[in-house]
Amino acid sequence: MFDRSSPGAPSGGDIPASARVVEVWGAPVLDVLDEPAKYHSVIGAMPSAIRNVICVELLSWQVLNGGFRQYFWNSYGITAQGAIQGFRVMGLDVHAELTRRACALLGECFPEERLARMEIVGEVGGSGIDFDALDNAFYALEENERESSEAALDAYATAALHGQWQ
Repeated sequence: MFDRSSPGAPSGGDIPASARVVEVWGAPVLDVLDEPAKYHSVIGAMPSAIRNVICVELLSWQVLNGGFRQYFWNSYGITAQGAIQGFRVMGLDVHAELTRRACALLGECFPEERLARMEIVGEVGGSGIDFDALDNAFYALEENERESSEAALDAYATAALHGQWQ
């Protein structure tokens, strides 16, 4: 079975539709994650459904692999606002709220520049923001509602791959 926490998903027909969206559309986004102006240009040119799936998948992969600290520390953190929007349109409101709360810990004005986020979140084991409660809530949500959240994401991604929900 495909592990959503692994961005190195295999190609082919046995991967979820959401991972397929990232496989087909994600490279230009991944190439500009550390350049906010280019990121917004690339992601803004994509159909909204594709954008929503990519942002949700990138957040999910990172948070499930290493928590919100890892997500914000790495380049992927720039996708946070897109992930919140994506979760909401997919009906995954608790995921959206946990992500919104994690973003709020970084300050009133969310830092899109990776170095600014890194400075705020701090290194693992050092001083910085404590994301443990939000991480644990996200993990519990995924454990308790995994089938329904995966079904919602994959239904949305399947429709996006077929040009619907644009």
